[in-house]
Amino acid sequence: MRTITLQDIKRRGAKAIPDDVPVFLIVHSKTKSVLLPLHEYETLVEALEELEDMKAIEERKNEDTVPFEKVFPKEA
Repeated sequence: MRTITLQDIKRRGAKAIPDDVPVFLIVHSKTKSVLLPLHEYETLVEALEELEDMKAIEERKNEDTVPFEKVFPKEA
């Protein structure tokens, strides 16, 4: 994985940030952040949301249910 520093950004501006690969941002000789291409970030967010949904389903699988007809009765 590539790294850049704040000095790189100050010198080169946005050109210092690669478009196609994740990059570590180094501040005061320590890794401060990770910059991701937008499509990779969106993929990670979607995967996290899917996992959260799966967790909620798993936690509720043993709950009692209410029949659809009871919640939305047919009008006479």
